[in-house]
Amino acid sequence: MLPLEGVFLHAVQLLTGEDALILQEMIARLIVSGFPDVEDADIQCTVPPSPELGDVSVPMFQLAKKLRKPPVVLAKEVADSVDFSAIAESVSLAGPYLNLILKRDYFAKQLFSRAFAKKEKWGSNASGAGKKVLIEHTSINPNASPHVGRGRCAMIGDSLVRLLRFEDYDVDVHYYVNDMGRQIALLVLMMEELDNPTFDEILEIYVKANVRAEADPEFAARGYELLARIESGDEEIRKRFFDITEMCLKGQLAVLQRIGAQYDFFDHESNYVNDPRLSVIEKALQSKGALFTDEEARLVVDLSKLGYPLEEGRFFVLRRANGSSMYGCRDLIYSIEKQEKGADYNLMVLGEDHKLYAQQLALILEAAGYPAPETIYYSYILLKEGKMSTRSGKVVLLTSVLDQAEAIALEKVTEQFPDLAGAEREDIARQVAVAAIRFAVLRVKPSKNVVFDMETALSFQGDTGPYIQYCCARIRSILRKWDQALPDLSSCAFAFDEEGEWRLVLKVADFPDIVKEALLLRSCAGIGNYLIDLAHVFTTFYHQCPVLTAKTEVQQESRILLCALVLQTLSNGLALLGIETPERM
Repeated sequence: MLPLEGVFLHAVQLLTGEDALILQEMIARLIVSGFPDVEDADIQCTVPPSPELGDVSVPMFQLAKKLRKPPVVLAKEVADSVDFSAIAESVSLAGPYLNLILKRDYFAKQLFSRAFAKKEKWGSNASGAGKKVLIEHTSINPNASPHVGRGRCAMIGDSLVRLLRFEDYDVDVHYYVNDMGRQIALLVLMMEELDNPTFDEILEIYVKANVRAEADPEFAARGYELLARIESGDEEIRKRFFDITEMCLKGQLAVLQRIGAQYDFFDHESNYVNDPRLSVIEKALQSKGALFTDEEARLVVDLSKLGYPLEEGRFFVLRRANGSSMYGCRDLIYSIEKQEKGADYNLMVLGEDHKLYAQQLALILEAAGYPAPETIYYSYILLKEGKMSTRSGKVVLLTSVLDQAEAIALEKVTEQFPDLAGAEREDIARQVAVAAIRFAVLRVKPSKNVVFDMETALSFQGDTGPYIQYCCARIRSILRKWDQALPDLSSCAFAFDEEGEWRLVLKVADFPDIVKEALLLRSCAGIGNYLIDLAHVFTTFYHQCPVLTAKTEVQQESRILLCALVLQTLSNGLALLGIETPERM
């Protein structure tokens, strides 16, 4: 990521002339015209260490080496012989560097014209046009209401979906429903003894089931028997599993929808029982000498035969002694089915605690001639006591956090806008609560832990989602007071003479590159941090550069347009994070 508020080089793709060249190419062509022995690739641009030096800098080291001249001497020759007046106000020398101050009005007109034309698509590089993506994320075991830690998977996955669609990819979102694992079997047994329990009671029932299974081997064995009966085709048992799973899934989705997560397809694990593709995998493993029956009569894969280098995780059980398949078999078949759908990219969001398991699956798939999904791993949201655990019941439920955040936000909104209708106050509170949670989670790289602090996340000051929302509301207030159509771009004489204005222009212009980098890294954390920086730069501008009371009409129109462009950029960026922008706060 580029340094300084004047982040520039990628943004200058917007500064196009008649030949539609990016600024670096324009500079290179101008230099090449005066030095025919060099090529465009010999010339690289960079950002000066200080805004006072200029907007863009051309180091002469590589070019001087090719021309066999001292860099300082060559810099002066280029400055004296090349006419940069089409794009630059001035050119200065700093040793071996050629520094250019751009024509701000020209750059601004190009930037604003491009951005306002694209509107909600401003920032998109359209890199996914004609390409298909399949992404699977969340896939919570249907045995409890989702806790905040599992909610992180949904938020990361959903933000990637929004990013991919913003880049014009055709995206299918899949949810893998684990509807026949041990945890469901234990719930089925417990449900037999209860009278119509509700979804809100499931977590407590599941915890009790695990405690009982650990203390009562016969109870645990009955659970495994149910799984074997499903594999043997017992439709009555399968329906009991399905009914419990559907009740849990419906409750989980209602919670996930509160944070904006949506899914296109629900793929049930039970659909991959007795799948003939498993025999293909087993034959491939046998041919490599990687399949054997252990002392407990289980069918096991020895991953060392497939190149796995460690002792830990070396053995992977495919089938139990009674012949029933392990969940890993269904996961293998599911991975194959996703790949067979023919997407250009097959993505999966998975907790880092499943990394070893995913690596084991990938080795087996590769041995059978199938590619594994591209996996995006995420770390934990931690309690003070440690990691959350559904099995032990030591969790903070996502719905509880949402309820608490909405209640606090509603108090703040009611205090600030007592005259608003109750429904509007509640809607603003909901948007602020979701912004607080999603931003606090998504601005952290997936590989790092998140410690969620409610008070900090809900603050309208500091590096928070509500702070960015507040900046948007402030701009909307300015535009309401302007109370007329935006100035005509074609006739506006842009004037950005103040440093606060120019820094904001350049910061806005960097948005497409931030989006490009986020897609490359498969993470929206950079977008979150960019939005915080942009909001801070806007706040500085707001205090330094009056908009409605600007000294001249040109200044006023330029700043109104800049405010509108910042609002569009912040709104587009927040939308990628799944965050709405209230009209007022």
